[in-house]
Amino acid sequence: MRKVVILPIAEQDLAGIVEYLAQFYESTALRQYDHIVNKIKDLTLFPEKYEIYSEGQYRLPYRRMPVDSYLVFYVVLEDTIEIHRILHGSREIKCHLNDADR
Repeated sequence: MRKVVILPIAEQDLAGIVEYLAQFYESTALRQYDHIVNKIKDLTLFPEKYEIYSEGQYRLPYRRMPVDSYLVFYVVLEDTIEIHRILHGSREIKCHLNDADR
């Protein structure tokens, strides 16, 4: 079974999501955090379940997992699943993935 590694930029994304939501409803922020983290953990069972994101030219073959209004972008490697970004679906995805792809 592959292990999941959340890259620092994705950890920052998740922290930003929680901070933003906590301004309005702390319980919503905590539930959203738990939901995203649990969906990420589920990737170990079926890492190829979600489609490859083909909107742009990237060095890595990103997969895109929707979680409510958010998109988790990850890469499946031989023994690891790397979480690269966690973004709201309304954001400029290509710009943010280019930052993670360097």
